Amino acid sequence: MQIDEKDFLSFITVKQNLAPETIRHCMSRFRIIKAWFAGKELTKENVEKFFLELKQNGLRNNSLNTYNFAFRHFRDYCKDRGLPSDFFDGFKSFKKNRADIVVFTPEEIEKILNITLNYGNFRGRDVSILNFRYVTMTMFLAYTGCRYSEAANLKIKHLDLSACKATFTETKTNQNRTVYFTEPLIGNLKKMTEGWSQDAYVFRNAVENQIKVSDYSADLKRRARAAGVTKRTFPHNFRHSFITTLLEIGVPIEQVALLVGHRDIRTTFSTYAHLADKTLQRAAMRHPLMQKNVNPHEIVKLIKETLENFHLENDSRFKFDISVRENGLMFSLQAKNQ
Repeated sequence: MQIDEKDFLSFITVKQNLAPETIRHCMSRFRIIKAWFAGKELTKENVEKFFLELKQNGLRNNSLNTYNFAFRHFRDYCKDRGLPSDFFDGFKSFKKNRADIVVFTPEEIEKILNITLNYGNFRGRDVSILNFRYVTMTMFLAYTGCRYSEAANLKIKHLDLSACKATFTETKTNQNRTVYFTEPLIGNLKKMTEGWSQDAYVFRNAVENQIKVSDYSADLKRRARAAGVTKRTFPHNFRHSFITTLLEIGVPIEQVALLVGHRDIRTTFSTYAHLADKTLQRAAMRHPLMQKNVNPHEIVKLIKETLENFHLENDSRFKFDISVRENGLMFSLQAKNQ
């Protein structure tokens, strides 16, 4: 299998117009495929043997599909360049495994954010600033629900701190997307970006390069352990948590999909709706034809849970009190003078 890797990269970048992160994943799989096929014929039989070996090595269907994706683009490349391209005819995608979604509670996220790690020196330099940088990146992921790659690729020129927002220009869907945030993240980002070029990355490591996902993941696992969070911990957990929490507090699924960059609302629904069944049931109960037949105690319970989702009892800016009576609910809410 003699293929010019640079030519294939040019094809998927220009003619296929894949997003930068998609290109990175595709090329990673392509190099593995190319190494396996070294000295072998590119035939249907060998492609089948390749996938069989992957399955025997324990790869799950979702991982197998990443190789399927690379093969499909390689087949298109061969067609475009006038090379034999029937080696992938008849191959289908593998049935997707439902994602094993791990969700952090807001309390667990706060615990992780409150952890301080000591970094000491790196190549004779004090790199204690890394604690602040990693905490800020974690806060950004938690506040926006963005993909790790979107945060890692974010440049200072795409921040608008006066408007409390950032715009991603390198996304999975190739469409720009804006996310919004509040303090204390705004203040942290100001400190991260002051005095730096507009073309610099927002999130930088000890040598002022992009933070690699492997380095960030290792740091995050250390923080989670120190915080007593025992769930499996990955950067994508914050995205799962952001989406699930919004659905559970009643944000319409269409708005959630727009916030997190799901091009098709069915992606949001199929991936996360099973985690928020209660939310969907509540939505159905609000229909006028159904609400009049819902037990009044259930409506009182629904209102109570809605109020509790704001966690106002822990917010020092408000005076909040709620109590359940025999047939109803009493609550008071007042903003304190700042």
